[in-house]
Amino acid sequence: MPSRTAALTLVAALPLGFAPAQTPDDLPAGAWDTVCATAESVYCIASATVTPSGGSPQTVDSAGLAVAAATVSDDYGDWVRWSVDGWADKPAAVTGGTVELVLRTGTFVPRFTNATAAGLRVTRAVTDGKYQLTVSGRATPTAWRGDTDCTAGYSCGDSDTVADATAYRFEGRTQDLEGSAGFYTSGLDGAYLATDAQARADLLTYDTGGSPPVSLGVLGNPQLDAAGEAVRNFVTLFLPGPYLAAAGTDAASAAATGFDLVTSGDATVHQRVTATATDGGVRLEAPDLGLGADLAAAAFYPRTSQSTSATAPGLPRGVTGIGGAGTATVFWQPPSTSGGSAVTRYRARAYAGPGGGTVVASCETTDSWCTIGDLDAGGTYHVAVSAVNALGEGDPAARVAVVATAVPDPDPSPSESPSPAPPGEPGPTPSASPSPGPTREVHAPSAPQELDLTPGARRITVAWVVPDSDGGATITGYTARAFRTATGGEPVASCTAPGNRYSCVLTGLTAGQKLFVEVTAANVSGSSPAQNRVAATPFTVPGAPREVTARSSDRKVTAGWKAPAGNGGSAITGYRAELSGRSGVVARCTAPAKARTCTTKKLKKASSLTLRVMAVNAAGPSAPSKAVKIKVKGSQV
Repeated sequence: MPSRTAALTLVAALPLGFAPAQTPDDLPAGAWDTVCATAESVYCIASATVTPSGGSPQTVDSAGLAVAAATVSDDYGDWVRWSVDGWADKPAAVTGGTVELVLRTGTFVPRFTNATAAGLRVTRAVTDGKYQLTVSGRATPTAWRGDTDCTAGYSCGDSDTVADATAYRFEGRTQDLEGSAGFYTSGLDGAYLATDAQARADLLTYDTGGSPPVSLGVLGNPQLDAAGEAVRNFVTLFLPGPYLAAAGTDAASAAATGFDLVTSGDATVHQRVTATATDGGVRLEAPDLGLGADLAAAAFYPRTSQSTSATAPGLPRGVTGIGGAGTATVFWQPPSTSGGSAVTRYRARAYAGPGGGTVVASCETTDSWCTIGDLDAGGTYHVAVSAVNALGEGDPAARVAVVATAVPDPDPSPSESPSPAPPGEPGPTPSASPSPGPTREVHAPSAPQELDLTPGARRITVAWVVPDSDGGATITGYTARAFRTATGGEPVASCTAPGNRYSCVLTGLTAGQKLFVEVTAANVSGSSPAQNRVAATPFTVPGAPREVTARSSDRKVTAGWKAPAGNGGSAITGYRAELSGRSGVVARCTAPAKARTCTTKKLKKASSLTLRVMAVNAAGPSAPSKAVKIKVKGSQV
């Protein structure tokens, strides 16, 4: 059997655009055998071991773990899903141990792997046209929401969403990239991605001449761990020799130049990563992205002299709090370090206990203070403040305790006697009785004015002008609420601002869903009426692809199209083509944003199908294009 290095060297010699073996027809649907019965067996698990810290290798089942592999299919084609499970309640020596998993994939070419694992390394060997995939690494602790559909392009929650308790995972999926553009199949042949972020793209976005040349897509978690702290993620990416050759470099040169990771969409703010030449390619490791509550588009660039070494900000300093009528007003000083990227805002969160956990209420601001509302009068809350920059949310400062007071009693009337002075102190100085003056009646303020909405990706920024009347007392804060209908009902989102701020951001919204927003002002007497609700829609899906075509040969259909007239306010990330028959969708293929074709295969000869193509952006897939009829042709004789 050739060495793993030799196998990778052979792959690197393949010309760009060359796509060898296609997905085999005998690839099993569903579960693979957990044991390879013979030396010739394929589509099975050859071995699965774990080496506990300080121990010797042992089978995963003897360590109380379970191994599985199966074929799964989605819009990107067929994947081999593999996992080692059963980590709960295992000793630290096992959860911190090294796993090695060996799968025999037959003629299925294991080109790209997307995994949740720490210290991942993926290699392969080929003998007589049959492949063996070796996956090694460690289980990684993750802070995810098990009940949340957290996928690339969709929200995992808002900035106050708390994840489930930490769990360990060692799992991933491996694709052969069949059906992808030729430069994907060759340039990413041997690539792998590992991260503990729950939201990540299934495939990398790869553009040989683009900027960035490779992007991870949306990356992030829902949103705080079980202790209420901002989640921080890591990324490991291996770029194989063919990728580097297409970029005009090699592993040693690329590692010497280095790479930067951009997680803000701002190419001027880079986070440096460790680059190591290995296995004929370069391994990139970013151990601490500090994404926190922000789902971000992450991309790798070759390092330049203008790059900065940015991180999330440091801790805000001097945090103090003052209780108000069902509120907590928090003050702080900027952190001693911005992380190399300007602080753009701050988040203050109130918790019921000093250990964190569920967020009771919060506020977000660009100032050095904000007021958290909707607290129980007389309750004690523990407030943490964190700073945010283009690279994400930093660690929070130590929590401070704040008591939310009850609504104050009215001032005593002039007829009431003053309180006696404490012993040993002089009493009040007698004075002439003041002439009674006019009494100012206090009532709720009038409605805020000139409501203005700015839609964004899964968010709406709300701004307003102060009410005509404060009701005879200082306005203590504002609340914006979003509803699904113009008549109101149960709000789907809300945000607050202190009395001297006139904007806030509604987050965690559904892209493309029209919402109706109102704002109310409050003082010690209560809340104002709301002004007329104003409608806005967060980023929506793109328009449908245009001028769709279809051609068929050899039981395949190739779809072609032109880009939509509009992208819905968010960049198009890819395309999806679907072929339908009488029973519904029978096949799909996908393509990256710059591609204009994709191909489905293994179709039934002479079947009559209908092709439709959709564009996809951060808000989701577009409406289908106009239908195109196509009859599947067989092999040419």
